[in-house]
Amino acid sequence: MLLSLAENPESTPVRSAWIGPILALGTRLARKADQFVERQLIVAISVPSREYAAALIGAGWTLGRPPAQVTTDPLSVLQRALPRSHFRALNATHVISGPFRGLDESHARPRVALAGHWAVDRLEAVAPVLEGDPTDRMPRPQIGSIGRMTGVDRDWAQRLVAPAADLVIVGTKAWINDDLEAVLARADDRDGDSLTTLLLPRTEKSATWFSRLYSSSGFADQLPLPDNVLLTILDGQGSIKYLNDVLTPVVVCVIDRSIADESAAEQVVQLRNSRGEPHALASELGWTPSAGIEALAFTVEL
Repeated sequence: MLLSLAENPESTPVRSAWIGPILALGTRLARKADQFVERQLIVAISVPSREYAAALIGAGWTLGRPPAQVTTDPLSVLQRALPRSHFRALNATHVISGPFRGLDESHARPRVALAGHWAVDRLEAVAPVLEGDPTDRMPRPQIGSIGRMTGVDRDWAQRLVAPAADLVIVGTKAWINDDLEAVLARADDRDGDSLTTLLLPRTEKSATWFSRLYSSSGFADQLPLPDNVLLTILDGQGSIKYLNDVLTPVVVCVIDRSIADESAAEQVVQLRNSRGEPHALASELGWTPSAGIEALAFTVEL
């Protein structure tokens, strides 16, 4: 089945055979990520142009990672809450995030003080978070065509309150943000998902988030990355120069062939030749690149 991309919600979607395999790479990595503990997996893909590649791989990854918490019955979670600990909650319209300020069970319908006061029976899911979010509430993201295709619509509430949040994308942020405006859809479905919804990058308006976006120009200041980051996508030559400094279990390098600069490819090959052990994408990951895309994979000791 071909997938389609539209540049934005107002644009006409275009079907293409390369979209599905790029998305699938992220999903396959997500399902294999826990195997890479002592050795880091590095995947390099060479594409005719970098547009959408990192965002699609990242979307495939977030679709493939399970929620960090499965049990999200609101009342039972809140009854165990400690004062001032941080929680996320979800109702029909909003994601709510903030410090727990108390649970009132003196009435027939218990209410919780969490970035406001909420009837617990109106909450679909609640989960603790390790740190506060940038904002206390945001509109609930809605899933569509791709969510149904991949099955994440069945646990979307759990994903919103307890996301894996283990993805970092590094590149030119303006370009990545442009890519995230694209809408991904299955076949002729008219309710596709924006890449922003599938990736939910952390911003100043986030009450929940799936990924972090960093500018390659200031990425050195973000190192070392948090221990819970499992995949780092280095989008383009300006980011791949940090390859030796990134210690996450999985790294994907997106090499843009439209730019006449072979330094990134040379760095990847040098690392593979000096420290790497080959990793067969087809037999070990179950993934084969589509026409026009070249790929190699290897592992190095962490």
